Amino acid sequence: MKARSVACCIAIFLFSLTRTYSQSSCPPNIDFESGNFDHWECFIGSVDTFAGKNRMNLNLSLPQSDRHQIISAASNPGKDQFGGFPKICPYGGNYSVKLGNENTGSQCEAISYTFTVPSTIDTFTFTYFYAVVLEDPQHDLPQQPRFFVTAYDVVTGATINCASYDYVSTAGLPGFLPSPLNSSVLYKNWTPTSLQFAGMGGHDVRLEFRTADCTLGGHFGYAYLDVASACSNILATAPYCIETNSLILDAPYGFQNYTWYNSTFTQVVGHGQSTTLSPPPVTTGMFYVDVEPYPGFGCRDTLQAYVHPYPVPDTPRADTMVKYCQFDLSDELEATVTPGNTLLWYTTPTGGTPTFNAPMPTTTTPGNTKYYVSQKALFGCEGFRREINVNITPTPNASFGINNFRQCQQSNNFIFTGSSTNLYNPVYTWQFGDGKTDTLTNKVTSYKYPSFGNYTVKFKTTNIGLSECSREVQQQVVVVPKPIALFSYPDPICENQTMVTLTDNSSAQAAFTSLSKWWWNINGNISNTQTPAAFLAPPGGTMPVKLVVATPDGCLSDTISRVLNIRFRPLADFKYGDLMCNNEIIRFKDLSVMPAAAVGQSVVRWNWAFDNTVKSSQQNPSLNLNAGAHSVSLISEDAYGCKSLPAVHTFDIYPKPTTRMEVSDSCDLVPIYYNAIDVSGTVYRWTWNWDMFSKTQYASSISRTFFKKGNFVLTLIGQTDKGCKDTIIRPITIYDNESFAGPDSSAPYNEPIELNAHGEPGMQYAWSPLTGLNRGDVEKPVAIYDHDQVYQVYTVTDKGCKKQTQVLVKRYPGPTLFVPTAFTPNSDGKNDVFKVIPTGIKSFGYLVIYNRWGQVVFRTTDQTKGWDGTFNGLKADAGTFVYIATAVDYKGRPMNQKGTFVLIR
Repeated sequence: MKARSVACCIAIFLFSLTRTYSQSSCPPNIDFESGNFDHWECFIGSVDTFAGKNRMNLNLSLPQSDRHQIISAASNPGKDQFGGFPKICPYGGNYSVKLGNENTGSQCEAISYTFTVPSTIDTFTFTYFYAVVLEDPQHDLPQQPRFFVTAYDVVTGATINCASYDYVSTAGLPGFLPSPLNSSVLYKNWTPTSLQFAGMGGHDVRLEFRTADCTLGGHFGYAYLDVASACSNILATAPYCIETNSLILDAPYGFQNYTWYNSTFTQVVGHGQSTTLSPPPVTTGMFYVDVEPYPGFGCRDTLQAYVHPYPVPDTPRADTMVKYCQFDLSDELEATVTPGNTLLWYTTPTGGTPTFNAPMPTTTTPGNTKYYVSQKALFGCEGFRREINVNITPTPNASFGINNFRQCQQSNNFIFTGSSTNLYNPVYTWQFGDGKTDTLTNKVTSYKYPSFGNYTVKFKTTNIGLSECSREVQQQVVVVPKPIALFSYPDPICENQTMVTLTDNSSAQAAFTSLSKWWWNINGNISNTQTPAAFLAPPGGTMPVKLVVATPDGCLSDTISRVLNIRFRPLADFKYGDLMCNNEIIRFKDLSVMPAAAVGQSVVRWNWAFDNTVKSSQQNPSLNLNAGAHSVSLISEDAYGCKSLPAVHTFDIYPKPTTRMEVSDSCDLVPIYYNAIDVSGTVYRWTWNWDMFSKTQYASSISRTFFKKGNFVLTLIGQTDKGCKDTIIRPITIYDNESFAGPDSSAPYNEPIELNAHGEPGMQYAWSPLTGLNRGDVEKPVAIYDHDQVYQVYTVTDKGCKKQTQVLVKRYPGPTLFVPTAFTPNSDGKNDVFKVIPTGIKSFGYLVIYNRWGQVVFRTTDQTKGWDGTFNGLKADAGTFVYIATAVDYKGRPMNQKGTFVLIR
């Protein structure tokens, strides 16, 4: 496929004028006036080239709506998109046919009509109109899109002489124009052509119309056609038009040359398919016409035209005033033709040579131009002409000027001055681009834009004539937005400490402008650079700063003013303790303050440096320092980060003494000696402290006797002449010996009794005398001596504490329960408790005491406990009481004893 598709439209209209044959003489529906394809046959197929010739391969089909289309005038089908001519034939009836379509693909279509030529007619004539649009893809001729008309004898298949036409866009037919939609598309408006069948009376004839795309498949073609509603054997006419006093000579359409002769063939009287003679040379008789066809499109012939009177058609209806603006694209003039007539167009009210094509007025020159149109019956008379005025109103050449197309937002005042030319009763309309307009006859206006932006100003100049003709031009204006001055600075700013850099943060909207100038007022000092030189903050207080910025257009920002708060520095100071020893916690106390003018500022941070190494952030730090000379500095800081100058103090740290204590743990009840030793040789005074309640002693040696065991704390302080101390805190443990030979005891004769020293693990024992003892070095020896004997035991604990106690062992003849006969509970410490004293028992049972009413006033199972003479918390009255006591002796025999005793008050 070479180029893109070019439409090929061919419209064919066959129309026969006759006064000889009636409507019924024509084959039925040959003019499509039934609104369908009755009596017609439809074909579809494809086209190619064969043996160097165009070949259409067609097959019979039903009508295809997109390839065989009946067009109705009632549907108002409009105009063809490529040629701009009406789709319905303007000279025919109510229906035309579109054959083919705008699609590509090597398609071809056809319709055919078969009829019998009346045997009574020697020459049967059709006249048709066609409109053609052909795409010219510049292919070889056999490959081009085309419209083809032919007629042949059905019986013999022979093509009827002078009745076949192949319409191809490159065939050189007159009247083809490039389409305004696409210059590679060629079209031809509705054009009449005649077909004649001479000597075919009684023959079956088939009339056929075909359309085809290009054979390469990339370009299409279609056609419009119609057939007349009357048939005739007349080939030429000479109607005498009485009303217009004219004689018109009409020949068949479709020939290249026409030459008219008088009745004797001796004088040429005119040329052309139709010639008007006015006044008529004759009103009766005949004329001859010599017709020469286009090469390949028919046969040369000489025809006779007989003079007969004909009626004059009505003047066509048309809009008598057509209005345009200068330089507008114009359309063909329009008039309404009566069916069976054609329109003839003139540029003069009388005379002149007409054209079938409606003129397209030129609009380059303003003013009024007259055109004339008449209608002529096909092969008949021409009617009177109707005048059509075409008025061209001047179109202005719009232009305007601006005082300054870029202006600042805060002071803009645009003055627009119109300078349009080619004016005629002008009216001016301004559109300022923000929705506001101004219409006036004065060509100068001014406008202030409330907002910044890019605006399109439109200036429309309208000439008021028969038409309102306007031209509009536009220009861009820029309302430069006001720049915004802005700057930043360090915060906080501390006096004599902060390097103040003022940073420009001003802005201008980049889509409109930029910044080009800066004006700083820094505490009265002026700077015109974008970034002023950095400077050290002045003393505490306030510092005003102002900034104004400007654009290259001179648009100024508002003045931004800031008051910079210059923060005061703290005043650092501190003190420290009097005792400066290397073993003491040196406590430093912050004395920093803010100056009186520093309202709202306070010290919140502290930066200590001890000998330039050790750091601290505490307000009042404490630490140990080595003996020697030291330097301490303090830089105090407020909440804004403002720092004081360093406060520095130097001082000496004295060494502590080195001491040692000689002491050993010991036992109670013996003197203990403690010695202080001055290792460093710097002790000026000693101090001994025993617990918090003990007396302070001052000596290098002390002694003390403890009377009970326990844990005690001994503090030794050695102090130099500088007051530096070395303190030794020594926990002291005093041990004791809790061994005890036990209470005196008794036992029957010859009965062993176990002694008990009540010792502790690791204790050493020595019993004496050894008489009657089984061993003398144990805690619990067994005594079997049958006489009363006092035994002594000497014990030594594992801590070396010594003790000696004794016990009496009495002998009696057998186990017994000793019970007193009276007791005196008067709290004098003598005989205040009544109890049983058992001897020789293994276990004690109980002791129960009753009063004289039989009430139990006392009961116990503990042989060591007795009655104190009270009952229910009250003293019992003096009197006699009954007791019962039980036990088990050492041989396991029960012992029961009861009796009475007397309570004496």
